[in-house]
Amino acid sequence: MLKETTDNKDFENTIDAVNRLTEDDAKSLLRLIYGFVNTAIMSNGGDQVKLEVVHKVSNIYKRIPDLNELRNK
Repeated sequence: MLKETTDNKDFENTIDAVNRLTEDDAKSLLRLIYGFVNTAIMSNGGDQVKLEVVHKVSNIYKRIPDLNELRNK
């Protein structure tokens, strides 16, 4: 039960951080994510590459609060 609460809080914090992105930052992140997804779909790496892309995209989202903090300094 504690894990679910932590996951919900992380999710809410990430959504809040996404909402605070500037338009330029959001467009840059979308281009980056698209590049990873396109590579996964077009590559011959199979499920392993797709799994790696999911982890990379997840890491991008986890770093959005850091991006906002850097921008605000």
